[in-house]
Amino acid sequence: MEIESQPEAGATTAVNRDFMVIHLNGLVQTDDRMALKEIMRQLSREGESELYEANTTFSDSLPSLLSFLKSGTRAQLPILFILDEFDLFAQHTKQSLLYNLFDIAQSAEWPIAVIGLTCRLDALELLEKRVKSRFSHRHYYTFPPTGFHDFREICQNTLMLSETDLQEPGQDKEVSMDMIYKEQFIEDFNHKVLELFEDAGFSKVLQRIFDLMKDVRTFYRLCFGPVCELDRDTPFLQPKQFYDSGMQQRVDHKTELLKGISLLELSLLIAIKHLVEREIVTFNFEMVYDEYKDFMDMAVVRGPTSSLGVSSGGAITTSENVSLRLYKKAVALKAFEHLVEAELLRATESVGKGPKEHRMMR
Repeated sequence: MEIESQPEAGATTAVNRDFMVIHLNGLVQTDDRMALKEIMRQLSREGESELYEANTTFSDSLPSLLSFLKSGTRAQLPILFILDEFDLFAQHTKQSLLYNLFDIAQSAEWPIAVIGLTCRLDALELLEKRVKSRFSHRHYYTFPPTGFHDFREICQNTLMLSETDLQEPGQDKEVSMDMIYKEQFIEDFNHKVLELFEDAGFSKVLQRIFDLMKDVRTFYRLCFGPVCELDRDTPFLQPKQFYDSGMQQRVDHKTELLKGISLLELSLLIAIKHLVEREIVTFNFEMVYDEYKDFMDMAVVRGPTSSLGVSSGGAITTSENVSLRLYKKAVALKAFEHLVEAELLRATESVGKGPKEHRMMR
């Protein structure tokens, strides 16, 4: 079965978790070997097998895992394989993992289901013929929330805590000595989250995200800073943290980079802009320095006590009280290298053994 959806439309949440769930992600398990190792780790954690400790090589692990899954009975707890970023698994060499999982789901006595989650509508076309023959061809489509109330509820549930969030792996709930304190903290934390979503300023931030893109991932990025700031002294989320996080995300990072550069480096960037406007998209330091000398001569003619700038049309502008000078080539080369280190410029090809002055940039 395959679930296709737009990013963060709730495909993962839509999967019922009343099963033994083996969760894989194509962004994390980038090849079949890593995916197989993760399957054995999660099965061992659930107490179903000791394969994770028993095998170390891929060639030994795959037959052992297949034999183990095929030996189960219908009386056992069903296994649900959830493959996030399913299209990335389809790009693995030979698609061995998908073929074997689909084959086991059809032939094994043990109740097994494989669910792929993807944003690509053409994911099925990525499958090889032999893999496609094992696929059930069931598709379910999910869509992002269309109403602000639903979007708000999804965001709110994201921040709410449950008992399993504070339970350590392998710890029995009944024998936990401080479970009563954890339950009280969960209740207090969730109450603060409800208060947060009632805050008028926070609601405006949430409404702005919904109006612009309706993407829950944008809200996740907004939460990253406030959640990382939680500690023993400040255990609850505050509206001000989200205001500050929202302001930081609206900052133009390129503008922030330019605040820390020198006048010479800014002059070189203006020279590069002039080259680009003449459709010279690749350049080296010699070309930039020649252009720098030309417009510095123009600026000096306009006045000896003016600072250099550039208008939206590319024309040179000046302002008073800042002296201008033409720097030597060696000094300008150091400034040019600093722009490369700051990743404002990048090489067009791998760095060779040629002189620094003649390496092409863009």
